[in-house]
Amino acid sequence: MEIRVPVFAGRRILKKESLWDIRDYTYAGWQLYYAEYTDGLLKGCDIRAEDGQLVIGKGMLKFHDFIYLMMEEERVDYQPKNRWQVLKAEFSEDETNLDYKAYWVKFFLDEEMELGENQIEMCRFYLREGAVLRDSYKNFADMSTKYDTINLIYATVAGVGEKTLHPVVVRQFGEEIWNMEEKDQFDFGFCNLVWNTQGRVERKVIAAYLGCKMKKAAVAQIMRYDNQTIYEKMENIVDNMGKFKREKVNSKVIIVD
Repeated sequence: MEIRVPVFAGRRILKKESLWDIRDYTYAGWQLYYAEYTDGLLKGCDIRAEDGQLVIGKGMLKFHDFIYLMMEEERVDYQPKNRWQVLKAEFSEDETNLDYKAYWVKFFLDEEMELGENQIEMCRFYLREGAVLRDSYKNFADMSTKYDTINLIYATVAGVGEKTLHPVVVRQFGEEIWNMEEKDQFDFGFCNLVWNTQGRVERKVIAAYLGCKMKKAAVAQIMRYDNQTIYEKMENIVDNMGKFKREKVNSKVIIVD
C-alpha cells in the first residue's frame, strides 16, 4: 500500500495525481473517520439567538455518508409565531457540472414538525409575541422550558450506530450531577466521561448509566426511548438527588418552641 503526500516546492509540477491525493486526504479522510456514525450533527454548530436571527456556528454535519464542513456561520431570521418552529438542515446534491459534484445544506425554519427524508433537526422553539428568545439555561430542567427557549432535546445528533443526545444537554446534566453531594460510583464515572468527551456521549452509554440508576430498567429498553423520554429520566435523577440534599439539610434544623 502506498500513501503519497504532495510536495509543494519551487520548480515542481503540480500533477493531477497530487490533486487526487489532496482530495483523498481531505474529504475521503473525514468520511472514513466518521464512517460508523449515523446522519446528524457531528461537531460544533452551536446555536445562539442574536438580533432576530438564529446563528449556527461552524461545525460538521453528516448526511448519506458525506461530511459537510461548515467553515462559516449561517444565519436564519426568526419571528414570534405563538407556535412551535423547527430549525431544519436540508441536504441536496447537484451533479449537473462535469467538473465537480456539489453538495448543498440549507438552514430554514419550518412550522411542520415532521422531518423530510433529506432533513435533520438542529433545534426547536415556541416564541411568543413580545418575548425574547433565550439560548442559555438556568439549570437542566430549564432546557425543556416550553416558551421562548431554544430546545436542543430533539436535535438530530450523530452517534456510532445510534443517534444520541446533544452535547450541550449532556454537559448540563453532568455539571449538575457533579455538584451534588451524594454521588455514587456510576455518577462519578459518567461525569468523568462527560468532561473527557465534552458531552459527546454515545446513546448506549447513556442508556447503560440510566439502567444502573433505575435499577431494574434494561439497557435495550432504554435504547428504544426517544430523546424526550431519556431527558425526562435524566431529569428525574437530578430531582431525586436534589430532594435527598434538601431532606438532609432539613434534618439538621432544630425548632425550639
